[in-house]
Amino acid sequence: MAKFEREIKILNIDVKKIQKKLESIKATFKGEKSQKIFTYDVPALYYRFLEIKELLNSDNELLFNTNLIKLKTLCLELEDLVSDDDLNDILKKYNLKSLESIVELSKNQIIDFVQSKEIEDLVKDKFINPNKWIRLRKSNDKVELTVKHVFEKEHSNIQSVLETEINTNSLEETNLLLEGIGLARRNYQEKNRISYTYKTAEIEIDIWPLLTPYMEIECDDENVTSELIELLNLKDYEIVSLNTSELYRRKGIDIQNMSELKFMNED
Repeated sequence: MAKFEREIKILNIDVKKIQKKLESIKATFKGEKSQKIFTYDVPALYYRFLEIKELLNSDNELLFNTNLIKLKTLCLELEDLVSDDDLNDILKKYNLKSLESIVELSKNQIIDFVQSKEIEDLVKDKFINPNKWIRLRKSNDKVELTVKHVFEKEHSNIQSVLETEINTNSLEETNLLLEGIGLARRNYQEKNRISYTYKTAEIEIDIWPLLTPYMEIECDDENVTSELIELLNLKDYEIVSLNTSELYRRKGIDIQNMSELKFMNED
């Protein structure tokens, strides 16, 4: 199931102190989890584009329609990555309300779009989408497979994240399935998570190797998020909308180049 989440992170927290505050406002404790995580790269934007470009020329209607779906997904990613000026120029040129609405035009217009050197150069310039990846995670006995897409173009300090997630039975068997279709895992990670809920908000305290613990608030209602910040006296903390990889980079650590991230790494 695909869903948008809006989230912020509160950095450098004292876990016990925050837990006492959460208990004082009657937040509901949901449990503690020890998590094992495999991450996988989504294929590069540019190579996906070249495949789509080639196969949209097919006379096979099924093949054309299949790649139309792929094009819509790619355009959703590209729209978030290109500059507003470049995006507005393209929308004006093709008379589009959004980049992904190109799929609503005629077959000839769609083919003209993907054959355009301007569009190919734009995709090639981005090459990969650093804000989208596949995550296979085991939390205690629960295993989830997720495609996670973080959107950059957000005009508040709350980050928008699109997650498409399913449950699966086995970490190992699902990893073998993904490797069977060519998605070899990039790295293995460990973390501990303490979970609460408050009204419509999900509150997670995350403890990663080599990072000071942080708290994440996921909520579609900004009023509830603001209420939590006030009730928990969080205004003096650093509040960010960054993903975990970016938090590591702030410490000079590139977890994208680490095959394993375990708590024993701290020794």
